[in-house]
Amino acid sequence: MSSHADEPLGSGHGRFAPRPGPNRLQGLLWAGFANAAVLAALVVPAHILVQGVLGPLGIAPSFDRRYSTFAAALSDPLIKIYLLIVFAGTFYLCAHRVRYLVHELGVHGKLTVGLALYGLAAIGTVVAAYLLFTLP
Repeated sequence: MSSHADEPLGSGHGRFAPRPGPNRLQGLLWAGFANAAVLAALVVPAHILVQGVLGPLGIAPSFDRRYSTFAAALSDPLIKIYLLIVFAGTFYLCAHRVRYLVHELGVHGKLTVGLALYGLAAIGTVVAAYLLFTLP
């Protein structure tokens, strides 16, 4: 009689045997989450401060409700890249948080839920990029 500890990995008893060592994909997902969280924690409040408070007070330039001002700002490629980074980081952050929320609620299709949510984040990023770079 042999014990389970003596059996080689993948011996065919219908049990999942994870590879030894760190889960690199999981580490990359958490690193992306940390980067998106820093972006959301630092850049988004600064953007809200400039666009929502300092701009209307006339202290800093900002978008107003006229199309000409908005179109002029979006004609700058750096503004488009900045907005795309903010959108992509926010979409990814939302997908990662919802993935683990769904897992905590008891849905155990972690791979399927992850693919669906990260896929939605990628689709949102592609749509945002398309809209940003096709607008005037």
